[in-house]
Amino acid sequence: MYRPSLDNTQAFFLLAIAEWGNGDRDRSSMDMGVAVRMATLLKLHREETYALLPDTEAEQLVRAESARRTFWMIQSQENLHSGYSTPAPFSLDDITAYLPCDESDFAFGVVPATRSALPGTPPALANPSLATGPGRCLFATLIQAHNLWGQVARRAGRPGLGSDDGAPWMAGGNHSRMIASLRRWEEEMPPRHKWSVWNLRGWKAESLHLAYLSVVMVLRLSNIVIRRIYIDQIIRTLSSTTEDALPQEGQATNEFWRGMSHDLFANVVELHEQVEAYFSVRSRDEGFPAILVFCVYICGSLASYLWRHPQLCPHIAPSEAEGMAMGSLRVLSELHEAWPTSARWQRGLQQIASPLSNTTSPVAGKHPGGAAVSIEQDSSGLDAAGNTTADGPDDQFEAELAAFLNGDLHYDVLEGLGTSAGQFD
Repeated sequence: MYRPSLDNTQAFFLLAIAEWGNGDRDRSSMDMGVAVRMATLLKLHREETYALLPDTEAEQLVRAESARRTFWMIQSQENLHSGYSTPAPFSLDDITAYLPCDESDFAFGVVPATRSALPGTPPALANPSLATGPGRCLFATLIQAHNLWGQVARRAGRPGLGSDDGAPWMAGGNHSRMIASLRRWEEEMPPRHKWSVWNLRGWKAESLHLAYLSVVMVLRLSNIVIRRIYIDQIIRTLSSTTEDALPQEGQATNEFWRGMSHDLFANVVELHEQVEAYFSVRSRDEGFPAILVFCVYICGSLASYLWRHPQLCPHIAPSEAEGMAMGSLRVLSELHEAWPTSARWQRGLQQIASPLSNTTSPVAGKHPGGAAVSIEQDSSGLDAAGNTTADGPDDQFEAELAAFLNGDLHYDVLEGLGTSAGQFD
């Protein structure tokens, strides 16, 4: 079982995915680690591993491409679940493998005329056009999108969210560079890989719509989370009664935070549009990736913020924000049974989406058992000074985001070792 082979690598990878979806994140992490180590021993991250003779039979070409795709799926999945405490397993400097070919070449065992490369890897650094070419296949774009999310997630998962930069408004800072990278990558996407209902229908006709959605939704998720880091500053600024006052030296203007809030919720609206479009074409027995469920949770939780605090984005009506929050909750209710690990996201959104004090909502206030709940306290998550409270929606959101990014693991390397200084003498 532990002999390094392509079949065993794929088996441990699939086992880890199933365990993660079933809520057993510890075992999932361990089995994914075995898959990563086997991939390393097989040198799946090195391009020379896939070198074949010109007259190689199609069956061998398919086998080689399957191995290449196995590596990139491992790398992609690890990026999806990356965080501050769960870094990516392979350094970009060590990856010389090119990205997968398109589905037709794979199916027929054809050597592609060209291949794309992941930005930051040696092939892309040597020839940047390999990372940005319009001829990228959907699989290549998917890997690139998940790599960007991994960068955002590792930054967002750090302790003290938003405090490491100090000045996200400064050109050249970490935040500005990440925003620019996301914008530039989206602008350079092949037209058929960009979001539109038309493209969704086209990819569904080819049975590749889930891969397409994993591209466009993860891109929106990245744009949301990179700004969500600063939600406390946004709320404090836009809730202030003295918002027209001049900012202190070295501080951002109110206009900066207003613009960030607008961009944040514009991305939330587009993500909600994607979720709604997907469910308009989805068959009830169709599977879906776990990241899609997490996107629904993110969309609903941020819509709940906007529902409570319309000043965060005045051009979106509170009724529209409420509709997005309740719509996300309904979607989670339908999806969470297939991925037990998402049941907590549903419960979290149920709490976050509770209406304002002393009100009862026939939708938001219902538990799975059907009983309506009256909220008798202010659940806005803000104190009188505009700061998020410890048990409010912000705390719930951060807990779920951290659990998703870092695997919700809480192990202490010193546990059980005692405190005696002479213990190891």
